[in-house]
Amino acid sequence: MSKSPATDRASNPTSAQLIELFSQIESGRVTKEKLQSFIRGRDQDAASGYTVPVNYDLTVEQLVRDGLYDWADDNTTSAPFPLGKKGKEFATIELVTIDRLLTTEAVLDLIADRGLYRPNIKEGLSLGIWYPDLQRESQIAILYEPWRLPVSHPRVPCLRGNASSRYLGLLWFAGVWDPDWRFAAVRRA
Repeated sequence: MSKSPATDRASNPTSAQLIELFSQIESGRVTKEKLQSFIRGRDQDAASGYTVPVNYDLTVEQLVRDGLYDWADDNTTSAPFPLGKKGKEFATIELVTIDRLLTTEAVLDLIADRGLYRPNIKEGLSLGIWYPDLQRESQIAILYEPWRLPVSHPRVPCLRGNASSRYLGLLWFAGVWDPDWRFAAVRRA
């Protein structure tokens, strides 16, 4: 299989991804021009964000499976991350970086100051599906509404990886973040 310039790795889309792509083409949300730009890797960069199709009709479990992670936390399911939204739409996700240690509250303020919003769980997981190599470059926190365990700290999804593996974990929501982290944030139209 050939390599995609957008991801610089062999492209092996899942059947769910192909069905979603064809559905978006039929609806007119994905044009031939947009698709060609994406394939050539010209449409996506850190400045413009990453546009991903989000299928809210899929469960969190289905999105985790479609992400083809080498390891995923067993608690990343629909139960701790309920989302009643239905339908399909595109989300533009920017990766916010920091240059010093910041608390979660300071990161959330930074996201809001830029006119961005916290991604929901399905937007964040869609980023991992459509741009799997981003988490190999640097870890990405999805500061969605945290899962609150009765006897533990609130946790949020995070995408991590290295040259050979990709991981979907749950990390403490509260605390201090270092500049090695990037934070998924959504640009609303």
